[in-house]
Amino acid sequence: MSATAYAAKAGTSRATPTGLPRAALHFLLQTGTVAIAFGLAASLSQSHDGGWSTFAILMVAALGAQAAAVHVSGNQVFHTGLAFTVAAAVSLQPRQVIAICVAQHLADWVRRRYPWYIQTFNILNYSLSALAAWAVSKVVLGSVSDPPRFLHVVAAVAGGTAFVLTNHALLARMLKIARGHSLKSTGLFSLDGILTDASLAATGVGVAIALRNYPSAAVVAALPLFLIHRALVIPELRLQAARDPKTHLLNMRGFRDAAADELARAERFERPLVLLLADVDDMRGINNEHGHLMGDAALSTVAEAIRATTRDFDLCARFGGDEFVLLLPETTREDAESLAVRIQERLANEVVAAGSASTSVGISIGIAALGPSTATLDELLHTADAAMYEAKRLRSPVPA
Repeated sequence: MSATAYAAKAGTSRATPTGLPRAALHFLLQTGTVAIAFGLAASLSQSHDGGWSTFAILMVAALGAQAAAVHVSGNQVFHTGLAFTVAAAVSLQPRQVIAICVAQHLADWVRRRYPWYIQTFNILNYSLSALAAWAVSKVVLGSVSDPPRFLHVVAAVAGGTAFVLTNHALLARMLKIARGHSLKSTGLFSLDGILTDASLAATGVGVAIALRNYPSAAVVAALPLFLIHRALVIPELRLQAARDPKTHLLNMRGFRDAAADELARAERFERPLVLLLADVDDMRGINNEHGHLMGDAALSTVAEAIRATTRDFDLCARFGGDEFVLLLPETTREDAESLAVRIQERLANEVVAAGSASTSVGISIGIAALGPSTATLDELLHTADAAMYEAKRLRSPVPA
């Protein structure tokens, strides 16, 4: 899934007073320093600005694309504004390019009320990526004294490539240190991730060339953006329908659909499979003592611990209320017990915060392995549920 902006709140563990992990704050400051220095140097190198009609067209188009942005998986946002930013980077002056990058993200900031550091990073990321695109295109054009027309196309393509690679590299780094997402989980450098944004950048190159040579054809050059948006956003909206909005894990509808396939595969090939059912300890007490905002924060903390300790192909869902369910393919009972302990140990080191209050959260876990008496999902759930309540009594994971 293409995604070119950071969208979700940073984690609270090892966080600064801003709520952003210290390493992520340092990276934000480093990115800002480089972007400001690069922007000043590039702007001072240009004696005048031109192309104000092109600037106005691309500004309006970028703002419109940003208004249609959609949140996608991996704490990211998808929008087609990248195309117009690339078009600006390879056809306008640095000050104009930076103005477009700032304006499109400020508008989204006002609309969505992100924490300051999220949209600040998005602005810096886009600005630095656009400046890289501008610099690369200028270097290519400056390689000959009187560049032929085809070299303008080569320069624009090189600039678009520089934008995508810089943008993905900066975003991948931020998602790693702020949210703990691996490069693989972000999908930023997967074939689909690169090709999608490369397609947007190529469309932006087409728009830039059209505006320079055939302004009336710019709308035709931009038409593929509607197809790209529909092709990527509609499946993502369907995926979101299977997710729990509070924890971003699967909801039970999505979980049951995916679990049916895993159960069938495990039975067909006689492979091990284990189900874990977890319940937050004293959730009522957390809500009564600290309020429901703290309860929501506790659920998010548990969900994050589950995500951090499970594999990409494990199925993790919010079972309902304060319960979570995990279906672990290719997993033995012993492996599942070790995982249960790792989740509990991770939570023991977490502090849950809501406003000025803080607390800790623990979970009790029941375990059920696929077998003759637990061959269906409901049988696994029933067995794990009984084991979970025994675990709650003993305060330790008990296998069924």
